Amino acid sequence: MNDRPPLMLKRRNFMVLVAFGLFDLVIGSRLVTIQGLASPKLKQLADDIHFRSVPLAPFRGNIVDREGRLLAGSHHAYSVYAVPAQTRAVRAQESILLADLLNLPQSQVLRRLSRRQGFVWIKRRISQAELETLKSQLASLPGVHLVTETARYYPEGELAAGVLGFTGIDNQGLAGVELVYNRYLEGKPGSIEEEYDAHGQSLKFSRQRIVPSQQGDTLELTIDENIQWMAERAAEHAMLTTGGKAVMITVMHPATGGILAMAQRPSFNPNHFRDYEPRRYRELVVSDAIPPGSIFKPVTLATALETGTTSPSAGFWCPGFKVVLGRRVNCWRPQGHGAESLADVVRNSCNVGFMELGLGLGVDRFYQGLEQFNLTRRTGIDLPGEALGIIPRKGRVTALDLAIMAFGQTLTVTPIALLAAVSAIANGGEWMRPHVAREILTADGRLVQRFDAQHRRRVVSPRVASLVQDMMTGVVQFGTGKLAQVPGYRVAGKTGTAQKVIGGRVERGVYLSSFIGFAPVPNPVAAILISVDEPVGAFYGGQVAAPVFGRLMRDILRYWKIPPTEPIRPPKAGEAAIVPDLVDLSPEEAATDAALFGFPVQFQGRGRIVVHQSVTYGGYRPAGTLLTLTLGDRYRDYLEWVTVPRFRGLSVSQAARLAFDLGLNIRVIRGPENGVVTHQTNRPGEQVKSGTTVGVLTE
Repeated sequence: MNDRPPLMLKRRNFMVLVAFGLFDLVIGSRLVTIQGLASPKLKQLADDIHFRSVPLAPFRGNIVDREGRLLAGSHHAYSVYAVPAQTRAVRAQESILLADLLNLPQSQVLRRLSRRQGFVWIKRRISQAELETLKSQLASLPGVHLVTETARYYPEGELAAGVLGFTGIDNQGLAGVELVYNRYLEGKPGSIEEEYDAHGQSLKFSRQRIVPSQQGDTLELTIDENIQWMAERAAEHAMLTTGGKAVMITVMHPATGGILAMAQRPSFNPNHFRDYEPRRYRELVVSDAIPPGSIFKPVTLATALETGTTSPSAGFWCPGFKVVLGRRVNCWRPQGHGAESLADVVRNSCNVGFMELGLGLGVDRFYQGLEQFNLTRRTGIDLPGEALGIIPRKGRVTALDLAIMAFGQTLTVTPIALLAAVSAIANGGEWMRPHVAREILTADGRLVQRFDAQHRRRVVSPRVASLVQDMMTGVVQFGTGKLAQVPGYRVAGKTGTAQKVIGGRVERGVYLSSFIGFAPVPNPVAAILISVDEPVGAFYGGQVAAPVFGRLMRDILRYWKIPPTEPIRPPKAGEAAIVPDLVDLSPEEAATDAALFGFPVQFQGRGRIVVHQSVTYGGYRPAGTLLTLTLGDRYRDYLEWVTVPRFRGLSVSQAARLAFDLGLNIRVIRGPENGVVTHQTNRPGEQVKSGTTVGVLTE
């Protein structure tokens, strides 16, 4: 008898064994994948399901000035969060109590506690009073917790607010360098992770994991805090004394392109940025294109000298106007300047002479000069919202357009672009890209990136730059910029007065008064642009902006201990001398400055600063005239709210003195300038901001 199994049975057993083998192979491979290859990923997924994560905000990197002084830092702040699953039983009562403790609408709190999430914010960055009250009630609020966060603060308040910018609730940069360099400053967030069960409740012996946050990098700016304070004070003083709509001041280091100071009024406090209009957040020298007026003339002059279409020995004749394409274009001086050299044309800011320079260049070479000085494109400064000036299309420019553009009208440029162009002249003909970031460092001080003097380009030869510098010093020594003088130093500069264009039309009687310059010559250490928008009363740049430049430049040279470049020669007794601006100086500084200009002083009252001078600055008096200086204890702040006094019955001079003491301005609307006040536009007792101009009627 044959006991061997049939062939069919053997095949069936074989197939079953193969099937089991394949099954074991699949199971084994999955086991290897799950327990080995995919283990970390699957473990992370599991942890994500039963671990609740509370974010730990990193300390944002510090922002410091060029000497390491803190301009923006971070501090601890407390925030309240809730685990909705843990509040289920007492949600209604908790919402009422939390709303009362944290000054929130109860409906809002209840809505947040009802969300189907593992974690919700109740209130971020609570006050100290709210923190103390909440701590005393926390035991009766299951599911409600406190967490330490970080918050941004700006220790100097309004100082360089437009440059620094500010951050949002999550410490993200929203403006200024906070926005531009956010990826370096923000740091790396961490978290606190806690185990919980399927019902959202904490486990009795739960594990807790802490992922530490990493502090952001430190941003060192080219700004010098002390020079920035000088510029802020100068802007504030200019706003008060001129009654202008806005004031812009920018200080640049010509050799590197670094911005040493950037101040403007009106400004804002980044610690409370939500209290201000959003338009105040803009840095106007970057975001606004303006008609430059005569401060553009150094660009035309340098281009003409570089291309050889004029020379220092060229002669000009100014009858007070020039006819171009049948249209008469006037010089600012109706009677004309007569025969002039090229240096005279610059010194007198003669429009006719610059029209001839522009026409001599021709459209192609003029536009080539604009390209060379980087005025046809953005500078690339590391601040948000840089505007582009409006320059007529080259193919449509007529001889009339060219003649007017040559002295700074019919085109617009941003102040920062023009300052960079003039700084190129100060820097021996090399254009440097303006920037506010100097370097980025890690939290422990290691260098990440450096920015100084990285982008340079030659725009004119050193010879041409030197010629233009010399002609610009004549403007300050003998021409329209005399009020920008700094005794002991050669100062180069150019005044500018541009009519504003409003609604596409040139507005008569509305001006932008400016001054641009640098010192000392040779080897300038600072270039400054001053611009006052719509000054009240005097409006020429030489009257309005030049004195601001002179005092700010003097303070910078004194601060940096730059030795004088020429002997100081006070005028002889009886000679006509310019009265300097002494308000807001200490008695010692005021006496020193007055002596340099040829005036002895006497003081009245008590205080640490000069609050009034008997002869208004900018006028001419015989050297040796005694100036009476009134002392007080505090600088004027144009942001203060003051009460308008009763001017009725006072003489104009008495009203002006009283207004000045309070930080107001007076303007006679109708009647004699030396009469008695009979009416005033602002009623007595009305609260207005310091710097407001009050109109008066006299008889």
